[in-house]
Amino acid sequence: MIRLTMVELRRIAARKVLWIALLASLAIAIVTVVGVFLTAQQIDSARAGFNQQYNQMVEQLPADIEQCERDQEAERRATGDPTIDYGCNQIRVPTIDEMYGAMPSLADQYQMLLGGLAYPFMFLALAMGSTMVAAEFAHRTMGSWLTFEPRRTLVYLSKVLAPAIASLPVALLGLVTVFVGIPAVFRWFRIDDSVTGNEWADLAWIALRICLLTVLTGAFGAGLAFILRHSGLVIGLMVGYLVLIEGILGSIFNWLGKLALSRNIHAVINDGTQWSVWPSNCGWDGNECREIIYRISLTHGVVVLGVLLVIVAVLGWVRFVRSDVD
Repeated sequence: MIRLTMVELRRIAARKVLWIALLASLAIAIVTVVGVFLTAQQIDSARAGFNQQYNQMVEQLPADIEQCERDQEAERRATGDPTIDYGCNQIRVPTIDEMYGAMPSLADQYQMLLGGLAYPFMFLALAMGSTMVAAEFAHRTMGSWLTFEPRRTLVYLSKVLAPAIASLPVALLGLVTVFVGIPAVFRWFRIDDSVTGNEWADLAWIALRICLLTVLTGAFGAGLAFILRHSGLVIGLMVGYLVLIEGILGSIFNWLGKLALSRNIHAVINDGTQWSVWPSNCGWDGNECREIIYRISLTHGVVVLGVLLVIVAVLGWVRFVRSDVD
């Protein structure tokens, strides 16, 4: 099987889909770094007095206070009530942090970004894994492959393992770009980029789990392609699931949240997750209404995703072994 897997990896390396996925991963990471750069630039410009919008607000403040006092005095004369108070003495320009926010610490910035980056990396792995297998059926090369290696189980394992392994560089390239680019942005704008040893350890575990999820998603996409035999159907099935199950039914039946892929993925990435909902009849009976908090542990997420992967892998293997291949 090792020989077959190595052959598959060489074939994957010769295909455009792998390089497109790598370029897409790099582009996603660069866009992320650029977004952090633009945010830091806006805050830095405002603090340095170069933000025109903020400067105009500061210059306009005395005129706004004066106008408020005139309107207040006019209302007092019109109503004969000298106690009317428009709160003119409370008018002020918001601080830079209030208006534009403050840059989080480097560790917090990493954690916020990594949780979101996992999903596009996994989508690329899903698309790559399903495309590589579905192309074999579309171009009728799977049957030719079986003439050289008639043992279908070994062929199946090699064609599931190879896309999984090939998905690893997709995640690594994006993660390395982010881990290098974000500190560069912080240093460019003289923002404290210190990270403690414990924080680095937590970030390393997050990055490792993202890599593992990306690898398993590549295998998941390949397994689905063995079942559906078309990459478009695989992508369409996942999009339909997200819209129908997680988007519509998930908002109606709260208990589905613990089985939702997105929440379990989030739990695996962040070592657990939680969310809260409010009862639909909140406040109608006059009683105190309390939010309901749901929690998913890392173990729960691993079990749910692992069971799903095993089911898809087994179904793909059964169809490949028992069905005719052109």
